[in-house]
Amino acid sequence: MRESILIIGAGVAGLMAARKLSAAQHPVTVLEASDRLGGRIHSIQPPGFLKPIEAGAEFIHGRLSLTLQLLKEAGGSYQPVTGKMIRVKDGKWQVQEEFIEGWDELIHRMAALQSDMTLADFLQQYFHEEKYGLLRQSAQRFAEGFDVADMHQVSVLGLRDEWKHEDEEQFRIPGGYLQVVDYLQHGSTANGCVIHTACTVKTIRWQAGQVEAITADGKIFSAQKAIITVPLGVLLADVSHATAIAFEPEIDAYKQALQQIGFGTVVKVMLQFAHPFWLEYDKEIGFLFSEELIPTWWTQLPDAEPVLTGWVGGPPATGFKDLDNATIIEQALQSLARIFSISFDQLKSLLTASHVARWQTNEYSLGAYSYNKLFTTEARKLLNEPIQNTLFFAGEAIYDGINGGTVEAALRSADEVGKLIS
Repeated sequence: MRESILIIGAGVAGLMAARKLSAAQHPVTVLEASDRLGGRIHSIQPPGFLKPIEAGAEFIHGRLSLTLQLLKEAGGSYQPVTGKMIRVKDGKWQVQEEFIEGWDELIHRMAALQSDMTLADFLQQYFHEEKYGLLRQSAQRFAEGFDVADMHQVSVLGLRDEWKHEDEEQFRIPGGYLQVVDYLQHGSTANGCVIHTACTVKTIRWQAGQVEAITADGKIFSAQKAIITVPLGVLLADVSHATAIAFEPEIDAYKQALQQIGFGTVVKVMLQFAHPFWLEYDKEIGFLFSEELIPTWWTQLPDAEPVLTGWVGGPPATGFKDLDNATIIEQALQSLARIFSISFDQLKSLLTASHVARWQTNEYSLGAYSYNKLFTTEARKLLNEPIQNTLFFAGEAIYDGINGGTVEAALRSADEVGKLIS
């Protein structure tokens, strides 16, 4: 009989581990606090929307082999993201052929850096002159918007390794990322894996070769090993939080390592209109970057769906925490009205459906995805080592590689844990 495995969390990391280990004939039980599978993958079709939208992960950032392999096995397809990147400032539209003047110099200085520092310190030390004001602003916005990072905490070496790959092709998945989730789920259950949803683990009691997961309603699940795949926000939460997990005995060194990884947040606003009015401005709009309250927007190109997605990442997103959805949608429309120089009322009259996703206030994630702080690399080395060959960690925050913060990162991390156990 192969060793029994508990997997805490049914995002793609948990489901990937479940599929791999159940295929190797381990008895596997997955415990998921939410009433659905997929975690920060959330393909949905809210009322009024003509097609499914992605409230969570949306893009494939490059030709990421494991993601594409699973998508192919699932019978799904993917298509390149097309369209122009346009910067809007003071009502003027400019195609962003290059990121900004001085960007090459910034990347060159990053490449030459011998010791790590935060982005804030880096910009202050090397680009403090007045002529670099726009460059500093652009670097901060990119770190916040794309990496959901705090410039006073994010590692320059981490950004350097990631930004070097930003010219790679991006893809979308017609039909949504949920196809990968469903494929992993069906493969796991076909192998005998048992998945429990609405099952919040509050305590993990363990000793070498034995684990008990105790749920909020007092159920106890036992196995010989456990893989913890819940988001970093949940692992860092105070034990009083509804979805936080306590370990008995404590795993202090691992808890300290988790605190060395950054975890940002995102507000994502999806607006559907009666028709794609933006085609009157430019038929090839892919992404819009502005200085509005909700600064970043994208279309569905190459599809012609009348949907715009707004994005606020990093520290600026925390300002939306206590706002209701109606207020956020109003602010989104105001941002778009200024970008397109049209009236708010005209824009509102065209709106046919809307949805707001705030990952910081989602109790099952408490944030969006991870980024590198100064000591993240060392922390991940520890977190990728099992505790007495009994407790294992997996997920995008645990992954150590160039595709951080992605679905691929979660899949790779789980695949590696699966190899360690099987």
